[in-house]
Amino acid sequence: MSSKIIRLESLSLMDHDDNPNDGSIFQTTRLIEVGRPYDEPYFKTVWDGSSTKLVECHSDRDVVSIDFIRDPSDSDGNCYMVRLKDGNELRLPMHAFIAESKEVTDDGND
Repeated sequence: MSSKIIRLESLSLMDHDDNPNDGSIFQTTRLIEVGRPYDEPYFKTVWDGSSTKLVECHSDRDVVSIDFIRDPSDSDGNCYMVRLKDGNELRLPMHAFIAESKEVTDDGND
């Protein structure tokens, strides 16, 4: 039996608009799960007919796997490698996430 990372979670503080001094900080939970779309949110301004609003937009790239790797370029030498269906790889700092893993058998049928 071995362990496989299936999900990363972090809690971060974000300012929802372009004015960093207005005190409008809120907490958001960031989830990255194998088999789910990788959501890298960004905000864009849209016109709804009467005013402009900030809208959160997401990508739809599926997460293929999440691995813990040694990375000499990272400050502490460790990071999570998130592989996406479109072939891209993301290196995320280990200290920013809590990993959830599951036990898998060595026969590959997990």
